[in-house]
Amino acid sequence: MPETKFSNLLLRQLKKHGLSETELPQDLNAWKEFIAKINKTYNEYDQARISSDNVLAVSLKEMEILQAEKAKLNADVLKELNENLSLVLQASDLGVWDWNLDTNAVNYDKRWCEIIGYEQKELEHNLETFMKLVHPDDIERVLTLADNYIKGLSPKFDVRFQMQHKHGEWVHIHAKGKIIKFDDTGRPKRFMGTHNDLTEEIRNQKEIEHHKSKLFHQSKLASLGEMSAGIAHEVNNPLAIIAGSAELLAKFIDRPDKFHAKIDSILRSCARISKILNGLKKFSRSAEKNEFKLIDLSQIIDEAVVLTEMKSTRASTPVMKDCRGNLKILCDDLGLEQVLINLINNGIDAVKNNEERWIKVTAHNDNEMVILRVIDSGPAIPHELEEKIFDPFFTTKTVGEGTGLGLSITRGILDEHHATIALNRHFPTTCFEIKFLSPKDNNGA
Repeated sequence: MPETKFSNLLLRQLKKHGLSETELPQDLNAWKEFIAKINKTYNEYDQARISSDNVLAVSLKEMEILQAEKAKLNADVLKELNENLSLVLQASDLGVWDWNLDTNAVNYDKRWCEIIGYEQKELEHNLETFMKLVHPDDIERVLTLADNYIKGLSPKFDVRFQMQHKHGEWVHIHAKGKIIKFDDTGRPKRFMGTHNDLTEEIRNQKEIEHHKSKLFHQSKLASLGEMSAGIAHEVNNPLAIIAGSAELLAKFIDRPDKFHAKIDSILRSCARISKILNGLKKFSRSAEKNEFKLIDLSQIIDEAVVLTEMKSTRASTPVMKDCRGNLKILCDDLGLEQVLINLINNGIDAVKNNEERWIKVTAHNDNEMVILRVIDSGPAIPHELEEKIFDPFFTTKTVGEGTGLGLSITRGILDEHHATIALNRHFPTTCFEIKFLSPKDNNGA
């Protein structure tokens, strides 16, 4: 057979069948057999190719089916989520707004429009519509807060303001919002939020406050009615001092020192009566703020002891004093005088049936504070009564002997001085302890 140049395809087939160029078939039958083998090889190849195409086609078809099912599933899930969100918003009674920061278009849902009395079709869905409806006093503040949040200068958007209802009245709104979409550069693109109608809540709160104020005023009037029976008791002591001092004026007309002392006593008793009445007036309504001055507490103690001297003498109950150190405090002197008179008189009443009767008033410095104590010889007040004794009209005295106002008025005066009053349980008898801040710490009184 003449030498032939074989194609690459034939060479590959020869190689596949274990033959070389020098081992070609030598007769026709051998060639037929060889060609049949090659055809078989090609048939197998074609079948394999067709089979691969089928697999690819089936796979693509399956993928299309899966994608369709997934899309349907996603649509169902999305629908369910939207329905749930709608139910939540309906239950919360919130209106929703959606602000496109690129176009300034703002979509308002049905509830948002209902809050201010409109239907969705009645409002243009843009920022200008919103700005026209916001109260003029609020618009700048609302837009500034929104702008600060959008620019990242504020961590949240949360604001209260008023919007005008379709019928003209003003609706109280609580708005919250959040950026929900950014572009590739991080610039905000979509700003969504809610409106909550607070109008009814604020109206109800105002009605509650009005009723509370009304009840409080009625309670005060009732208290004043109860007080009227005890006013005579409250002013009885200074009136007795005035009467006694007036009787002695003629006797001391030739003794200027005694005469002027009694005049001074009368004036101070009048001031005390005035203070009591002013205290009752303050109890019924607001009064002017007292004048605070830097005064030595020992001077106030001396004056209080003088004003209670007549009662303590009649009750055979001496009042002793022990004042040490720098006792200057920022105070209203007449107010503190009333405090001391109340405590001393209470002490005298508490020990009147005791065999041992005395009152001791002490004052000293302790760690930048001034400590004032009024101690009597009576038994300690029971623990269960400790808090009640400062309540208005609470008293352990018999009917006609006390109104229960002394300690409540005392605490009120001390509150104005930023001072505290409490029972000191370290004493075997009754001890009321008052703590005053130093003048430098109490300059806000």
